[in-house]
Order: sequence, then structure tokens, then C-alpha cells
Amino acid sequence: MKLGVPILKSSFNLLADGKLDDKVDYVVYYGAAGVDKLKQVAQYGKTIYLHDLAKSFWLNYENPFTPENVAEAREMLDIAKSPWLSTGIGASAEPQAHRDGPYREADDDQLQSRETVVNNIVKHGKRLQEFAGIPLLLENFNYHPTNAYEYICEPELFSDLITEIGCGVLLDLAHARISAVNMKWPDERSYLKALPMSKMREVHITRPGWQGDQRVDMHQPLQADDFDLLSFVLDNAPIESVTIELDDFDEQTYLDQIDMMRNYLAKRTQMA
Repeated sequence: MKLGVPILKSSFNLLADGKLDDKVDYVVYYGAAGVDKLKQVAQYGKTIYLHDLAKSFWLNYENPFTPENVAEAREMLDIAKSPWLSTGIGASAEPQAHRDGPYREADDDQLQSRETVVNNIVKHGKRLQEFAGIPLLLENFNYHPTNAYEYICEPELFSDLITEIGCGVLLDLAHARISAVNMKWPDERSYLKALPMSKMREVHITRPGWQGDQRVDMHQPLQADDFDLLSFVLDNAPIESVTIELDDFDEQTYLDQIDMMRNYLAKRTQMA
């Protein structure tokens, strides 16, 4: 089982100082950070998983393949040499963006129809997979009633989209936990079982938080009870890589979280 962390300021400093050399197998680079930063990361020789492309690249949009997006995506793919490309399954509005909270929002008149969302995601997902020339993993999202998450967090529709595109899945475990609560599923495991677990290859794990009666994606450090659900996933899906998806905490927090996950994975190996 491979282990990685995303590149943010603290983790980049750890990478540059050689403190991740024996700690992680790869780093995740968020494509929205652009080409220049990616070049800096690539010089350290660590395996890079490319996650997302330009900020304006969303599979549900009418035309995410603008000349600028295509040129930047090609350059990032060539630099990263990622074993696969991962990105979100898409939203349900155009445009949509973060506004006041840790989730995306859109106005009522920006909400797309279910038919438009499905058609665009399938068409652009197939094109993206062909363009990338490497396996494509699409990520599940976290439901909030803000117009940006309609349809796409329904496990049945998500599964149908994955099948139609013919790609794999990046499971964001916090997103699944959030959707299960906010969509009022009986429990988190039921929601996970309804997703295409057999097609999952990578998992992003972090600790979600609360905002009133809604769960929200806070990218907080993992605690002991977060590993129970991870064990369920690893027991039921062919996961190859586990990414600890923290926000930009201090360097010691990153190192402690990596050590915690390494110990957990080592114990699983010993018990196998």
C-alpha cells in the first residue's frame, strides 16, 4: 500500500528539506496551483500524482477544454508523469465556486438540468481519459444543498457515470461521510456500499467537521476513530494508494500524521 500527502506550503518545505524521502511514496499535486509550482516539485524526484487541472476545468461545464486549459493540462501531464490523473466527477451548476463556506455554491439560475450534467460529464470524461493517455480516476463529492452538488452525489448516478466513462474511482472518504449525513443515509457504510467500490484505486482521507447539523470538509488531522471506516474501505475495495489530505498544518503535524498512518498500514500488513 502506497502512502502520500498533498503539496501545500508545509509539505513542500518538508519535501525540499528531504524530510519526506523515507516517509511517503508520492506527493499529490493540485493542478489548480499551476505549472511553475509543479516544476519546483518535480525537481525533487518524488513520484507525483496529478489531481485536478485548471480552476475552470469542470466536467459538467459546456466547454472545459478551452485552448488555455488544454495547453496547461498537457504541460502538467508531461512534467508530472503521474501514474494516473484524478479529478472531481463534476458539479451541477455553471459556474460554481467557493463563496462563504467550505463547499461550493451557485445561484438558482446557474443550476443545470440532470440531463445536461450527465451528458456533459460523460462526453468530457471520455475525452479527458483519451487526452490524458493514462488511467483516469474520478472523485466523489460532498453533498450540500447549494446547487453545486445536485445529482452527482447520488451513488447510483455516480456509479452509472463511472461505468459509462469507463474509468476508475478516487474515493474521498470525508466526502462520502459528509454526503451520507447530509443526504440522510442510514449510516456511512451503507452509502459507501452503494458506490462502485470495486473500481476504487486511491483514497483521500481526512477528518470532516461540523457546521450546525451539516458535516463539512475541514481537512482536519486524523484521529483514532477515523481508521475504523478506512479499514472497511481497504477490506472491500482494491485500494493501491492512501493520501492523507490535510490542510496546511505545521510540519510536525504532517510528520505525526504520516507516522500514524504508516503504523496503521504496517499493522494491517502483519495481520494479513
